Amino acid sequence: MVEGSSREGKGYDILLIESDPDSISPFIDSFKMTKVTNRVTTVSSGDEAFNFINRCDAYEDASRPDLVFLDLHLPSTDGLEILAEIKNHTELKRIPVIVLTRSDEAEEVAQTYDLHANAYVRKPESPERFERLAQAIEDFWLDHVILPPKK
Repeated sequence: MVEGSSREGKGYDILLIESDPDSISPFIDSFKMTKVTNRVTTVSSGDEAFNFINRCDAYEDASRPDLVFLDLHLPSTDGLEILAEIKNHTELKRIPVIVLTRSDEAEEVAQTYDLHANAYVRKPESPERFERLAQAIEDFWLDHVILPPKK
């Protein structure tokens, strides 16, 4: 087993880009139960996400996330634009981005992978499924995978 704890017990910072308030609470509650998550930061629009990842305006002191969860259907700037911004940015492109959405349209799935999303995951429909997803993410992305160092 490869230990992914290149952060040596400091925890991981997750950025959730999600406009649906009904999805935010179960996501955060599920990740509170994991052992390795330090902080979950949420932003609720594409413009706010753009500012966060580029450290603009109110987010100039924001910590770079270790992992990004991205809903594609956002107000203002859409999720595909945010994904492209992250993956085309020299300092951000190594951050894993997991698309988290209710859609399973083949064209949308293909577009996200063309833009170098690391995974495309259907958004859970219940708190129990959110907990299972959080556990699976902890097991794989935060325990087994060695994430790149923060820049």
